[in-house]
Amino acid sequence: MKIAFLSIPLAASLVLLAAGPALAQAPAATASDSHSSHHAAPPTPQGAELSEGEITRWDPRTLRVTLKHGEIKNLEMPPMTMVFRVADASVLGDLKPGDKVRFRAEQISGAYHVQRIEKAH
Repeated sequence: MKIAFLSIPLAASLVLLAAGPALAQAPAATASDSHSSHHAAPPTPQGAELSEGEITRWDPRTLRVTLKHGEIKNLEMPPMTMVFRVADASVLGDLKPGDKVRFRAEQISGAYHVQRIEKAH
């Protein structure tokens, strides 16, 4: 039985080549990342595009809302059903499961957060 050995630099190069697409999609670390593990939510721009969806579940105890949504362009996300976090229960106000909504979501520290949500007209 023959065993082939690769040099360490060659093996490392192969690993980097294989992981290249995944590494290219990862955000670059910034100086502020190393100083704090908590990131404040970025402000939602006034003219920011809203996505459309429907609330399928809302749990004010865990501050999580499940939305069946269309494309979320700012996150380059296709339509699906997924759970989002909210800063506090007042973000949803009197919205409830079954309500059609328009919302703005952002990715913050690896989690998806609804920054703004309103009932669709």
